[in-house]
Amino acid sequence: MRRLATTLGLAVTGVAALAYERASRIAENEGRPLCEVLAEMPSRLSADLRTIGDDLREAADEGRSAAARREVEMDEQMHSARR
Repeated sequence: MRRLATTLGLAVTGVAALAYERASRIAENEGRPLCEVLAEMPSRLSADLRTIGDDLREAADEGRSAAARREVEMDEQMHSARR
């Protein structure tokens, strides 16, 4: 039980550190006070979690598209090298 509590504590500490780091970057980029950005972090994180599926699908589509373009480029290079 003690090991579980320690692991959970470390996980919570890590998440808090990441959230603080993100809030710091947002505050710096937007020129806003850090405390204001920290206050809205729960809603920002919630919005991020709602869109993660769409973001992953979009990234996968972009990866497939890039792979298809590279395949065409490589076929053209191979064809040119054979001449």
